[in-house]
Amino acid sequence: MGRPLAKRFFGSTNTAGVGGEGVASVAAVTGLSGMTFPAGPFTILAADITAPQIAGGTKPVLTFSATSATAGTVAVVSAGSGYTSAPTVTVRGSLSAGSGTATPTVTLTSTVGDAIVCQGITVGSTNRTAGNDIIKQVSTRRYSIQTQDGTAICALKASAPTVAGEMAIVATDASSGTYYVTKLTKNLATLTRGTGTVYVEGASVPWTFGTATAAICKIPSA
Repeated sequence: MGRPLAKRFFGSTNTAGVGGEGVASVAAVTGLSGMTFPAGPFTILAADITAPQIAGGTKPVLTFSATSATAGTVAVVSAGSGYTSAPTVTVRGSLSAGSGTATPTVTLTSTVGDAIVCQGITVGSTNRTAGNDIIKQVSTRRYSIQTQDGTAICALKASAPTVAGEMAIVATDASSGTYYVTKLTKNLATLTRGTGTVYVEGASVPWTFGTATAAICKIPSA
């Protein structure tokens, strides 16, 4: 199948073996009122953190430290895994007292660097257009992928996937024109034109996660 892709290109090897991302940071909390706090940082209840979207992911461990009667900071003890979008975290004034709550902004890790992302359908007919991790390369045209619906072996298609078992990797050129990748090896991507006109139909083009040029296409990464 040509030179296979390195494992670092697959999301499943980057974050706790399930793909997706963890929590990098949580914004400072303001606007609490009438609250009482423990003397030191306390752990935010798991029930107050929404679950990861990818099966097998874990919730982060977060602690809250008060800086005043109405505000505080949240520290990330462990990032968790399996998130394709940021969880909602609810901070309460204390573990057992008070009625005020806050839902600060959460930032994901973006540590799935050098991991190819794809469109794909593993179950039913829902086209998962974002947040899909490649778990394993089966051949140059077939991959085991993880979507929010589950895991399945899918074949590359030269158009948007429409049924279970289909996937697409959409490359771009320097003008943001698009191409469907029909074969991918360590060094080259074979392309079918979408909106792009820089590369000819069926061209095998070197690829990068960085900036596309006249001679190098860009493959999407997480």
